[in-house]
Amino acid sequence: MIQLVELVTVDNEDLAYHYGSDNIDEVFEHERFFNELIKSIPLSFSSHILATEDASFDSLCEKDLYFKQFIEYHDLKLFIEEVKEKV
Repeated sequence: MIQLVELVTVDNEDLAYHYGSDNIDEVFEHERFFNELIKSIPLSFSSHILATEDASFDSLCEKDLYFKQFIEYHDLKLFIEEVKEKV
C-alpha cells in the first residue's frame, strides 16, 4: 500500500491527512489535487509518500513513530475545513 501523508501544525495542533492506494499514480494525482486545495492557505504543509503494510494510519505509526503525535484525518474536506478554521 502506498500512502500520502500531509502534515501541518496550526494553532498548536499537529494535524495529518492521509490517503492510501495500491496505485502509485493515484497517490501522486491525489497529492496534486491536495496541493491545489491548499494554495490559498498561508501555512507550510509537509508532504510524505510511504509504502506500508496496509492503508491504516496505524501502519504509518508502526513504520515511523513520528506520526503518532498527529491528529489523523482521512476525510479531505473535513481536514481542509479544520485547518482553515484554525488559521
